[in-house]
Amino acid sequence: MAFDLNKNDGSQKEPSKFDLSKREVENPAPKSQAWLIGLFGILVVGGGIWYYSSNKTLNTVAKEPTQNVSSDPAGAATAITPAKEKVDGTDTTTAPIKALGTEEKSNKKDSLNDASPELETAALKALNHTVPVIFVQGSSSFASTNKTLIKRIVAYLIKNPAASIHVDGYASSDGPIALNQQISQARADAFKNHLTALNIEASRISSTGKGIENPIASNNTNAGRKKNRRVEITLL
Repeated sequence: MAFDLNKNDGSQKEPSKFDLSKREVENPAPKSQAWLIGLFGILVVGGGIWYYSSNKTLNTVAKEPTQNVSSDPAGAATAITPAKEKVDGTDTTTAPIKALGTEEKSNKKDSLNDASPELETAALKALNHTVPVIFVQGSSSFASTNKTLIKRIVAYLIKNPAASIHVDGYASSDGPIALNQQISQARADAFKNHLTALNIEASRISSTGKGIENPIASNNTNAGRKKNRRVEITLL
């Protein structure tokens, strides 16, 4: 039995199920590579726009004139030249700026000068008919003193050399009326001497004994009688 071993030999061959040749399949470019190329192009265009804009801004700023500013703080405001503008043919020159604090100080000084009489009147009301000293019973010796009030009285008299002061002395209802009158005068004179010791001229001080007149508390109690042994002042 004969076999034809060359049966399958010839020009035609059965195609192989697996073709490993390079020419038969062409791989397309990956999509990621195309995306990167597009992103790179966007960056290049954006960088060019940014570069152009930055140069334009820097050139504009460089062309603007800088204003000279004085290093002297006091002359900084006055060194500014008022700018002139015309709106519809009208000159709208701005007023020069005054030195800082000048106008405020001037207004404050003027207001103090204007208010001086009122301040003096208020000081008089606050000091008049006040009681700077309380006395020992039946004596012209000080039992207690209001040192703060006395300092205010002396300060007012020193500040106002033309002013004078009147001192009224008082007594409680203890003892005879004639004796209380003498004690009240002695108390007024004692406070006058106290003011002269504080460099107030005696010619500016007058004193009067009022006896038991004008009590500021009841003479029916010890506490009330103690308060009535006093002097009161009036600034003139």
